[in-house]
Amino acid sequence: MVMHIIVLIFEILYYSMFMKFTKKEGKFWKYLLLFTLITIILFIFNTNNLYVYLIFILLALYGLKYIVNVKISLYDMFVIFTMLILKLIIETPIYFILYKYVNIYINGIITGLIKFLILFLLKDKLNIVYTNLKKKWDNNNFYIRYIFSIFMFLYCIFSCLFIIFYYL
Repeated sequence: MVMHIIVLIFEILYYSMFMKFTKKEGKFWKYLLLFTLITIILFIFNTNNLYVYLIFILLALYGLKYIVNVKISLYDMFVIFTMLILKLIIETPIYFILYKYVNIYINGIITGLIKFLILFLLKDKLNIVYTNLKKKWDNNNFYIRYIFSIFMFLYCIFSCLFIIFYYL
């Protein structure tokens, strides 16, 4: 149980840091509060199904608006999907490499540390990308909204594959 809580703390920190580095708005402690509350709510639900991801995204959007007090739009849903896809891109190969050698909790701690390293390497770039893509989103340049749809489908596909592999 202690190891599970440690892994959840890594997840909360990843989500909070990603959103703070990306938006550069709001106070960090509010992001921590938001994603802690979301984690507690989702922990009550079964976290091994795809409905939880939908609930996570909706809670994150409403939490950004009402807890962190930042202006949100549909573009922020794109950012949340990007955050989740980056998480999957980092976690999936590490999980496949380490799943036979370490238990799931040690694997979660290792991936959490690697996610922190990657976030700190991208810290300054995340807001620049956020701002540039926001301009393209508002102008509908480069079909950014189609990329959003593709991200949604990719995320669903990768999540399904990850869950299927996890139960094999």
